Amino acid sequence: MSTAPSLARRHLRNLVGRTLVPLACPSCSASSPSSSFHTASARRSAWPAGTAGSEDADPDHVHHARTRRQPRPSTSQQSPPSLRNRAGPAMENIPPSSSSSSLADLAAASSAAAADAKGKARQSSPSPSPSPSSSASRLPPPPRRKTIAYLQKMKHEGTKVACLTAYDYPTGLSMRYADVDLCLVGDSLANVALGHSTTQPLSLDAIIHHAQAVQRGLNSAILLAHDATPAAPLVFADMPFGTFVSSDQSAVDNVVRLMQQTGVDGVKIEGAEEVLPLIRRLTSFGIPVMGHLGLQPQRVGATSGYRVQGKSARQAHDIFRAAQQLERAGCFAIVLECIPNKLAKYISDHIDAITIGIGAGSGTDGQVLVVSDMMGELTSPAHILAGLADDAQTPAAAAAAAAATTSAEMPNDAPPMPLPHADTPSPPKFVRSFVKPFSLGAMRLAAVQAYVDAVRDQSFPDDDSEGYKIKSDEWRAFIDLVESSPAESEARSSHDA
Repeated sequence: MSTAPSLARRHLRNLVGRTLVPLACPSCSASSPSSSFHTASARRSAWPAGTAGSEDADPDHVHHARTRRQPRPSTSQQSPPSLRNRAGPAMENIPPSSSSSSLADLAAASSAAAADAKGKARQSSPSPSPSPSSSASRLPPPPRRKTIAYLQKMKHEGTKVACLTAYDYPTGLSMRYADVDLCLVGDSLANVALGHSTTQPLSLDAIIHHAQAVQRGLNSAILLAHDATPAAPLVFADMPFGTFVSSDQSAVDNVVRLMQQTGVDGVKIEGAEEVLPLIRRLTSFGIPVMGHLGLQPQRVGATSGYRVQGKSARQAHDIFRAAQQLERAGCFAIVLECIPNKLAKYISDHIDAITIGIGAGSGTDGQVLVVSDMMGELTSPAHILAGLADDAQTPAAAAAAAAATTSAEMPNDAPPMPLPHADTPSPPKFVRSFVKPFSLGAMRLAAVQAYVDAVRDQSFPDDDSEGYKIKSDEWRAFIDLVESSPAESEARSSHDA
């Protein structure tokens, strides 16, 4: 064991007697009231103007604060060369101090000398190799995550919320490429991932299984440590059909189990007046709840299929009233599915809850799509039947025709097909890609980015080609119903105030 540190301390005690002088450590935040941790990087995120993100600790700052201890200087004379060599570079350039020098002046001089020595050391060795112990102390700061308050600010400032569904590890990973605000582990996975004709067969165990896989993608340690990764989205999961109908107590138990085993931020529940007591109970315990109105896939049998809802004045009024009730019960957001554009915008303008539209026009506060639909993946046997429609065409001929169509009939303004990045890891030798030079992964990433951009600039959805209409007389009748209700007029007045 080296005796240099103990000898240095002994010499210092002889020089300064029993007087201990606290030094202002330039690499420790506790040394000065004005010093603070600062972030070493800027993350790529679309935070609204005026919001202040949390500051993270600089890894270098934390490392030195934990491992360096500054020596105490002499108050009577400059340290001899031998002592300076033992005490370290922080002592080398401290000027001799007279008896009238204050401790604060001495501390400031020592701090400046230490900073100067530290800068010289960095210039002489610009890229030092950290030791295993220093690597352990350079843990990356925790990443920023979207919050409900952040999404509410987005609504207030008119910034559209981008929400996408995810069902597995790859779709979870793709959510971290673009600045997605909400990630929904939806029960539509029963259709597009498990092959069921409706969402009703999906079990609680199944949604937990898929949500865990999504979370592993969203919270990949490599992505968390990378400076360029966008902010992590809020993650919600659908409560499957039948998991919240028998009693409020069993529903609460199921919600708690889902959140504890998956780590999701909250749940989405389909329904209107019948689920209000459950929503009140969940939100009273601080569990975020997202509502779902309009077309409700879990009740597809009662609605005689997947049909647009709210096309009559009475239906529109019922949906509007249900949205108000869900907000009062505590829902921070409501999904509006397959309802007329005008109705969705009217609801969005008259409630404070965040509205997320799917087939509801561009007037909602945000949009959501099923990720499999958005990427054009195979989600139905109909895709296969369409490819087999021409029995006389062989697969090779079909591929050649498709290539010719792509090159000859592609519009001039069409975006180029995304290609894998040059640094994309190669698969094992025995794996052959049958889609070269393209890849579904590159298309997935490009599709997610294009979707977020289209939601942000409000080019999606197009109200004429991607929205639903309501007849003018039905709309006028709906407005009359709203304005003729005293209770709703009072609620509207309080909301405007």
